Amino acid sequence: MKIVQFDEPGAPEVLHVHEVPLPEPGAAQIRVKAHSIGVGIPDVLIRSGAYSWMPPLPCIPGTEMSGTVSAIGPDVGNVTVGDLVYVSARERPHRGGCYADEIVVRADEITPIPNGANMEAVATLANYQVAWHLLWNMARVKAGDTVLVYAAAGGVGSAIVELALIAGAKVIGVASGTSKGAFVKDMGAAHVVDRGKDNVISRVKEATGGRGVDFVFDPAGGPAATDNAAMLAPLGTMIVYGRLAGPLGGDLAGAIRDRFGDSIGMRSFSIHSFDHDKPRRIEATEAVMVLMAKGALKPRIHARLPLANARKAHEMLEAGTVIGKILLKPEDSA
Repeated sequence: MKIVQFDEPGAPEVLHVHEVPLPEPGAAQIRVKAHSIGVGIPDVLIRSGAYSWMPPLPCIPGTEMSGTVSAIGPDVGNVTVGDLVYVSARERPHRGGCYADEIVVRADEITPIPNGANMEAVATLANYQVAWHLLWNMARVKAGDTVLVYAAAGGVGSAIVELALIAGAKVIGVASGTSKGAFVKDMGAAHVVDRGKDNVISRVKEATGGRGVDFVFDPAGGPAATDNAAMLAPLGTMIVYGRLAGPLGGDLAGAIRDRFGDSIGMRSFSIHSFDHDKPRRIEATEAVMVLMAKGALKPRIHARLPLANARKAHEMLEAGTVIGKILLKPEDSA
């Protein structure tokens, strides 16, 4: 079978395809044949060596896959060959491992896929896990709230938009360029701000009648995070869930202090907050899986590439041209 692996971190060129023997499951393990493999920013960070929770080297990247149980080892109950399952590296000892035709995992590291769920959609579930925690463990978004979503056309950003709309919130999406903006608008955002052309603060003030938004979801951080304070409504909260623009900088404390009378706040979020809290991880996974089975979530698949083209998938992500999610597919996937 094929795997994609790198020996040392670096540019996409460090990713290489290898032919390896088909692994056999041991005690309490199963083997899963991939249907669709999700490609995300954590994979890029791991490959480049910038991830704070790096797995051991050499490394097979890949946070998630949907697939079919193809073999079962001893001492496994409640799993049958042919079962449809979701594999998440968040349930495994280390991130990564899913860029492979097949993978051996512990039987308690999988999530059954319910009838009606689309196998490709399930391979985007990691984005929705983050979004679910952001909206309901961090922000507690409710009907009538107004939320500002940066990178709204990306994997996590679009998941936030979908779940916020399901909650009954009004969404203002920030995207870059006409095609990304159109996608965000089609999802149901009330307003779209073109980050490359518009003054985001002015547009948000205009769209909210000067009130501001209840929540800002920001994956970038960096010095510009201070701008978020100017766009919050009274009692509003900014949530920074990434460092794509670098560590938080600027006078963030001052920006919050200047609006002391409005009781605004700032929180940071990492999915690693739940690394040792399996019940809450499973709660989010199962909640999203139910929505997928109902067809309530419709992730956009930007591209489907052969597993051997993982390098191209990383290049596309780093170029900033992706709308939605990229999937890798084994050559014989259905």
